[in-house]
Parts: sequence; structure tokens; C-alpha cells
Amino acid sequence: MTLLSDPWILDGLGILLMAVGSAGLIALLISSPLRPLMKRSVGVICPAMAIGGVLLMVRAEALRDADRDLDAAQLASLAKAMSEFPNIRFEVFTAHTNNETRSLASKVVDAVKAGTGATPMIGETPPLPQKGVVLVMRDRETDFGRAVAGAIGRAFMAARVASITDDAPELDDRTVRIVVGEKP
Repeated sequence: MTLLSDPWILDGLGILLMAVGSAGLIALLISSPLRPLMKRSVGVICPAMAIGGVLLMVRAEALRDADRDLDAAQLASLAKAMSEFPNIRFEVFTAHTNNETRSLASKVVDAVKAGTGATPMIGETPPLPQKGVVLVMRDRETDFGRAVAGAIGRAFMAARVASITDDAPELDDRTVRIVVGEKP
């Protein structure tokens, strides 16, 4: 994963470039003793920086708007991560009813089937305060919880799907609920 494909980094760089470029233009307008060559250089560089900042912020927004999807290789990687836990019962829930969320949840169900050979319990849940894919376990701080979060969470993150973990004391020790929520 490259750093320049993360929306929050692009937003930060965009804001920085816009600020520096705009400050340079203001400095250019209020400074008269600059040499002509220096004045021209600042006059070219500062607007380019400001425009570059705007373009980076547009790219960040485009990345945020892109649908989360799993290609065949990412699906296989996720299935392999799930196969590391053969005695686990997986549940797949959606927290939103939009098409993008349902499509991703369907792919997660396919990965569970491919990785464990069992069809997971499927359902809907009210929207969660967390965004992205939430791996819910009884206690995420146990060795089991860390192992699941490490293997399955890494597979989601490698597929550019944001994932976090959460606790649900009502679950038994061998159940992992995967809740596909809205995009972060």
C-alpha cells in the first residue's frame, strides 16, 4: 500500500500545499523589494502549489467515494486467513442497507464459505458508531482475539478495507461476528 493512496494523507498534503501556496502569493503581493527573477519564481511556484493542493484533495475525495471491493486474489487471501480458524463460527452482518455495503458483505460471506467450508449466519444490525468492517468477538484482548484481529484484520487492510475490532460479551468464545458498516 502506498502512502499517496490514503485519503487522509492526501487531504493533509493538499491543505499544506494550499496554505503554503496561498501564503506565498500573499507575501508576493505585499513584498515590493524582491528582485524581478525572484518575484517571477514565487509567482509561478506558489500558484502551482495551491493548485496541486486542490488536486490532491480532489483525489482524496475520489478515493473515499470508490466502492470497497474484493478481487479474486484479495478474496483468496481473506479466505486463507479465515481458514486458520477452523473451529470458529462466523457471522456476517450488514450495518447499512446500501448496495456497496451489501456487495462487500456478500464477498465476505463467499470468503467465509471458501475458508471454512461452512455458510455463516447472515443478518442485519442497526448502524454502529464505528465505520468500516468491525470484527466483533467476546474479548479482543485474549490470545484468540489478537490472533483473529491479526490474521483477518490484516487481510482486510491489505484489500484496502478498513477494519477494527470490538467486544461483545454476549458472544461465546468461538464466535466471530463480522459487521460490514459504512465506508470510513
